[in-house]
Amino acid sequence: PSIPDRAVLSLCPLWAVARLQPGEATYAPMCYADGGLVDDTFVYRLPDSWLLVVNAANLSKDLSWMQYHAPRRGVEIADRSEETAMLALQGPQAAAIMDLIAEGDVSSLARNRIATVSVLGVELLVSRTGYTGEDGFELYLPADRAVELWRGILAAGAPLGLLPIGLGARDSLRFEPCFPLYGHELGPELTPLQAGLGWAVALRKGNFIGRESLLKERVEGVPRRLVGFEMVEKGVPRQGMRVHAAGVEIGWVTSGLFAPTLDKFLGMAYLPPDLAAVGTEIAIDIRGQLRAARVVKRPFYTPAYQNS
Repeated sequence: PSIPDRAVLSLCPLWAVARLQPGEATYAPMCYADGGLVDDTFVYRLPDSWLLVVNAANLSKDLSWMQYHAPRRGVEIADRSEETAMLALQGPQAAAIMDLIAEGDVSSLARNRIATVSVLGVELLVSRTGYTGEDGFELYLPADRAVELWRGILAAGAPLGLLPIGLGARDSLRFEPCFPLYGHELGPELTPLQAGLGWAVALRKGNFIGRESLLKERVEGVPRRLVGFEMVEKGVPRQGMRVHAAGVEIGWVTSGLFAPTLDKFLGMAYLPPDLAAVGTEIAIDIRGQLRAARVVKRPFYTPAYQNS
């Protein structure tokens, strides 16, 4: 298991993701009026409330944004972050380990579903979600039981090869399947359409904050597009490095690292749409030297659960 830096908000039933049924969950960008991203979130429909999981670094602004826009009646927003812990159990043996430690058939829980379960004697919410390229579960539980449960899961899963991971490994797990990360691929100056998250924006299904700006961008075209690239020449691309083509600066790197599964140095970057096609030759400015690279198809790695 790993502890993602996600914070937790519990909301009462009036929420914009009205199509969700109890026990269902969805990924949901939260936008400013100009279409820029306040945050990317995960929304869970519980029997009598909603659970919203946000990036922990954005907790204060997310909470203020929702409180400002919430209707004066019918909605109660409660920040449960301090009292809630979340553990992520991800990987090819995640379902087998859950069957060892949970009461009931948790491994049959469908993708993007959530249920109340007892795990090693701790009653908690378990969801078939995760921000990695593997199948797995996220467990929401009282913060004062987190260390106890962490140790219990590690001990139970050890015969199946379970290990704790650090931030570097976790970053590669979201990077290889090209999952965007707030502060890298996502931010207030970037829109879901530019980040390739148009599938998560229902422009035809009612009003929401930022809809008009995103409709305009959909009609007129995005000014930049998120792409994947691989290094042709030796070099490690890092966030903030500038991207060039034909001697002209055209964009910037959002994330880059050595992808262990693919044995390549890869990166993501924002480029003009006319230079975003697969196969486009580009160069990355690495400490003052332009290193050759080329645009490649995203994702670099197809999440395991999409192959099942």
